[in-house]
Amino acid sequence: MKAVLLNTTLKRGTVASETEQLLHETTKILQKEQIDTNRIHLRDFHISFGITDRLDGDDDWPFIFNKIKEADIMIIGTPISMGEKSSIASLILERLQGYQELKNQKGQSLFYNKVGGVVVAGAKEDGGRTAAQSIFYQLTMLGFAIPPHAHATYEGRIDSHQEEAVDISRDDKALNNIERMTYNLVHFAELFKFHPIPTLGNVLDS
Repeated sequence: MKAVLLNTTLKRGTVASETEQLLHETTKILQKEQIDTNRIHLRDFHISFGITDRLDGDDDWPFIFNKIKEADIMIIGTPISMGEKSSIASLILERLQGYQELKNQKGQSLFYNKVGGVVVAGAKEDGGRTAAQSIFYQLTMLGFAIPPHAHATYEGRIDSHQEEAVDISRDDKALNNIERMTYNLVHFAELFKFHPIPTLGNVLDS
């Protein structure tokens, strides 16, 4: 199986962040379970705006979208700032909306039989849970399945406002959240591999 982890922090990939640490801890579990894992730091790519599958000349979206399309598991990592998920997280969800009518081989939504999760850094600030709920709602509307306890949080400082990132590997609560989320995502992805969603009642119109 394959997983893609999308880091939507506003920091560059060369700068440490709690969002990246959450995804790093998640990656360790996925790799332990023999999941082929790609972690993508979206701030380092050029992604055009718009709810569209059309591209402009220097859009890096095709590379990112192909990784999502190939994956059985997708995890979005976001910091919280002023009660909201990052603008990059919103951008990615908007781009995915451009593929709502794209079908898999059975005529269902392309994203059927894929599972989605969310990691949130800075969740002590108001808006952490709301941001996760917003992402989950949009993923389900696209066709992703959401397992129980499919999000993990770090309730420390907000990674977009601090000079140095905190070492999350010492935070037992965060690590427990990550472990529970990651294994639930893996369990559901395995279920869909052997028992995909039937086509009765959910095939997209031609």
